[in-house]
Amino acid sequence: MPSKTEDLWWLFTRQTIKVTPRQSVLSASMIMQRRNFRHLPVVDEKGRIMGMISAQDIIDSLNFVLSKPDLMTKEVIESLEIPVERIMVYNSVCVEPGDGLSEITKKMTFHNLGGMPVVDEQGVVRGIITLRDLVGLMGTSSDEVGVHVSEIMNPNVITIGQNEYLSTAVRLMSEHRVRRLPVVPGGKGADAGVPKGILSNKDALGRLAKVASMSLANPKGEAAAPTRFDTPISDFMTRDVITVSQDDDIRVAASKMMIFGIGGLVVDDSPTGRVALVTERDLIRTLSRKKGNAVLMTALQFELEVEKANARSSAGYGANARARP
Repeated sequence: MPSKTEDLWWLFTRQTIKVTPRQSVLSASMIMQRRNFRHLPVVDEKGRIMGMISAQDIIDSLNFVLSKPDLMTKEVIESLEIPVERIMVYNSVCVEPGDGLSEITKKMTFHNLGGMPVVDEQGVVRGIITLRDLVGLMGTSSDEVGVHVSEIMNPNVITIGQNEYLSTAVRLMSEHRVRRLPVVPGGKGADAGVPKGILSNKDALGRLAKVASMSLANPKGEAAAPTRFDTPISDFMTRDVITVSQDDDIRVAASKMMIFGIGGLVVDDSPTGRVALVTERDLIRTLSRKKGNAVLMTALQFELEVEKANARSSAGYGANARARP
């Protein structure tokens, strides 16, 4: 297994986008939506880590704003022009030189994190590693882990009705600390019905970006307009519901998440009859908590060794090629 951070270079998000503490929350939100990120390192003028801002932080801010009655669109947008430093998480947990994969997974699971900045000895951000990186690692192997989806899935999921508005969605996400809500015909509860879509925090940020763009493009027209956040979530939710069976090995779930670029799957045969989900966090944190970090490391180790071998092979080939006359 890798003994230091440098051995895991291929896991890092290479072109890491960073923000400064004085950039606006709205700006950070639009960067996340455009680049399909959920976490951004916040750095000082020398690129040294100061903290992190996540999509969840922005959802919390949006929830606070939308909870106020009778706001106009322009007022909502202006409320998010506050600097990132007002809502960022300071003193974030980092991946440091010397950390191997075992230490990285322990940090991520113990602190319940979705991503950690990778820093050098001077604290300069060199990359970021996320749950999606680890799930992608798990999903590339064809060998079974020996753990079924039913052992780590969440059978008590918060759902939302398809005719609800964004304000309700962000309130549920903020209060229950969840990143996605199955959208169902009947709203919450056992009789909610089969999900018609999924509303993720990225979908919410996408709606925010669209409304902000409309407002900035036509400031006079938007000044007195009713809030544009009153559109039913069925208009901007993700309609493709990717499913997995409770009897599938978790490697199947990881592979589907990797292939479709998503962070959660609906379990289509939940024994309770309620909507159930298995998420990236379940595949890493819940697996580690219920089965132990050794099982998690076994699920990651095979492909890790293959990737290292391929990297060494490619490096050797490149060196030989350069040596040829």
